[in-house]
Amino acid sequence: MCAWKDEETLKLFSLVENYKKKNIPLKKAFSAYAEQSGRKENSVRNYYYKILKQIVFTKKNPLKINLKMHRVTVSKSFTKEEEEKVMPAIQRLINSGTSLRNACLQLAGGDVKKMLRYQNKFRTLEKVESCKVVKMPTKKSRLTDSEINSLFMGLVRLIKKCAEEQAEEKIGYETQNANEELRNVVKELATKQNELDSLKKNFEMLKNERLLLKEELKNLRSQTASLLSKKMRGEKISSLKNFVEKLYKQEKLENDIK
Repeated sequence: MCAWKDEETLKLFSLVENYKKKNIPLKKAFSAYAEQSGRKENSVRNYYYKILKQIVFTKKNPLKINLKMHRVTVSKSFTKEEEEKVMPAIQRLINSGTSLRNACLQLAGGDVKKMLRYQNKFRTLEKVESCKVVKMPTKKSRLTDSEINSLFMGLVRLIKKCAEEQAEEKIGYETQNANEELRNVVKELATKQNELDSLKKNFEMLKNERLLLKEELKNLRSQTASLLSKKMRGEKISSLKNFVEKLYKQEKLENDIK
């Protein structure tokens, strides 16, 4: 695969920033860019972190990448004192029957990142030591069955350790992504909770408004009934008055005739 151009680098970092603003895991950003560019996802991820580390170590940022949008993690190198103190302690725990993972976790005080750091360092040193032990014979003589078996077992150990190291690296990467996805889920749940609280508040307001409208409607009905009652009483009185006046006129007319 050809080297990255500046515009490709900027496009990758821009895509990552857009995904971060939407709280989408970095893994999906790397996968999306891999599909767009035709590069492998692991290659995209490694290049992304490589650029960030270069900026940190050289303190130069020619592409003006906004580091506030990108988390820069730089692995801390082991000191000689740590190697002499921690590595033998790990070996003692392993000799006593503890697994490498648990031994590193104990010495890291439960810190998963620190545990992975100890574990990877131990694997590296162990691999170096294994390479020192397994040596090919220098003479062009026929190998004995014992030597062949020793070489075979040494190669098996190296292959097994290499596979375990790759598995541990994958677990560490997946753990980091899982933690990031968990943080995003927590943020999303907090946002949904705020929206739910807002809906509840609006519902209570509408409920109170409904009660007020109901009370107001009740008062209007009462007032309407009262007005109708008064109107009907007024009409009855007016009708009775007219009837009395007619009787009075008729009686007077009869008297006049007599």
